[in-house]
Amino acid sequence: MDKIDRRSQRSCQLITEALLDLLMEKKFNEITIQEITDTANVGRATFYLHYRNKEECLMQLLTGGFDSLVAEIDQMTSKKDRNFVEILEKVFQYTCNNRKLFLALLSDNPRPNIMGDLQNYIQEKILRAVPIPRNLDPILNKAISVNLTGSLIAIVLWLLREVPTISPHLAARIFVEFSLNGLRSIDSFSLENAATSKSA
Repeated sequence: MDKIDRRSQRSCQLITEALLDLLMEKKFNEITIQEITDTANVGRATFYLHYRNKEECLMQLLTGGFDSLVAEIDQMTSKKDRNFVEILEKVFQYTCNNRKLFLALLSDNPRPNIMGDLQNYIQEKILRAVPIPRNLDPILNKAISVNLTGSLIAIVLWLLREVPTISPHLAARIFVEFSLNGLRSIDSFSLENAATSKSA
């Protein structure tokens, strides 16, 4: 069983590494599954044994490193004196360390399902560390999540394009100042008042 698992892990590694190599040469939308399997030296059946499509393979490549980072973030957020600048700096540093991959993904007119998967991952794994006010209306809760996710992705793109002018630390400070600190006003925001104001 262990031998099979190791073989399976090795196949996944070969496939994702092949995709990464191809991303350095051409746009994701131009890459075919045949090119991935040829580069990885595996059969198409092996590819489909692990992935439904190349988008799923891309997401594993993208989030694989994030998973270990998320475990570290969870440890940091469990502390009472958690430092969100430090937490976000680690996230931004990871994206800088994988600059070509993230630029290839975010700058290549990605398909909606790829961006949707990435946004869901950020909301579930990264933004759960954010101290969102409790007992919010579900609409407000969703609005906050969408806003923060969009802001985070926008800053990641800005950071990747401006490195080394912008550092991960500065990007984290900016995100906290402009996005997270805005949550302080949420408690006083009323959906009912906002709706009434519009109708008036």
